[in-house]
Amino acid sequence: MKKSSSYKHPRPVHLTLVEQTATCIRQGLRNNRWQGELPAEGVLFSELGVSRGTLRSALAELFQEGLLCPGGRGGRHTIVTKVAGKKNAVNVARQGHVVRVLSPQPRFVIAGLTQASFQTISEVLGRSRLHLEFEYHPGLWNLRHPNATLRKITSQPGTAAWLLYRMPHVVQEWFGNSGIPAVVCGGLYPDIALSHAEFNLVAASRHAAGVFLARGHRRMVFLTVKKATASDDACAKEFVASAIAGGADAQIVVFDDTVPDLCRKLDSLLLAKPVPTAYFVAFANHVPATIGHLTRRQFPVPKAAAVISRMDAMLLAESIPSVARYELKAEELGRGAARLLLHALNASTQKNIKHCVIMPEFIDGETAAGRAPQ
Repeated sequence: MKKSSSYKHPRPVHLTLVEQTATCIRQGLRNNRWQGELPAEGVLFSELGVSRGTLRSALAELFQEGLLCPGGRGGRHTIVTKVAGKKNAVNVARQGHVVRVLSPQPRFVIAGLTQASFQTISEVLGRSRLHLEFEYHPGLWNLRHPNATLRKITSQPGTAAWLLYRMPHVVQEWFGNSGIPAVVCGGLYPDIALSHAEFNLVAASRHAAGVFLARGHRRMVFLTVKKATASDDACAKEFVASAIAGGADAQIVVFDDTVPDLCRKLDSLLLAKPVPTAYFVAFANHVPATIGHLTRRQFPVPKAAAVISRMDAMLLAESIPSVARYELKAEELGRGAARLLLHALNASTQKNIKHCVIMPEFIDGETAAGRAPQ
């Protein structure tokens, strides 16, 4: 009597057309079929005999693997990896396999949306055998002469590149002049020569001023924190300029990133004549305190005041009243930042600066108030 066996014979694997197309392009890279860059997409999908949609899905896989860098709409995508047989020899100028996130804030206080972006970056880099680690250095905002400090920080062995998060101008400038592979996650100061990935929060700020204007508000406030980044500063200026251009009064109010100081600044605003009726809040974690304090001071939202959040967060999506805000797709930003890091690590392209700027989507809510209170 034969004993039954739990062994299952392997079955043939069915590859989708996208997977077959990606494999075909990988093979072409391995055989040096193309030099420097792929043909334009219009040529390539005809050459491979597939649809444009199938080709783009296959290319997206190769972007994530770090084999190619996107060259723009319908453009010629740069070859960043030369696959040499089984060894998969990558043409990168790196001394290690660790990409370090440099942050002035500890990871546990960073917003969930940014955490999700970091997770996506980690996953994409992992496909190229790179490991993402977090570096917390609280004194970076107080640096005046950063050379000694940053040389020490960047001397860690095994480091391939740096991802700069919420860095002041002096730190971005140092990395821009250092020759060390680095990408800025967030706003980039205008004179800095680094690749960067960010949401277009300046456009969101312009739009928010327009929403308030359309709903009759003529006294507006941009609420932000003292340790502002390049993006924060640009957003504040754009919001005020757009409001003034529309015939409204607007001001920037800065607090020290604590609820007590936020409430003190709101109290000062509420004593002014006339009282502001529209508040654009730079960070999602300050929105509940802003709405709550205005309401307990007899300026309930949305009856007597309007609030829009510049950024999104899960807590806002579940709030009552519903909060007007700008939806930010964390995974999309993470994929963009990861591609820029891989691009910066490539020996032939690391001096070619690129940017990934993603447009937020406005989510209207009750807090934006249909019309300004009379």
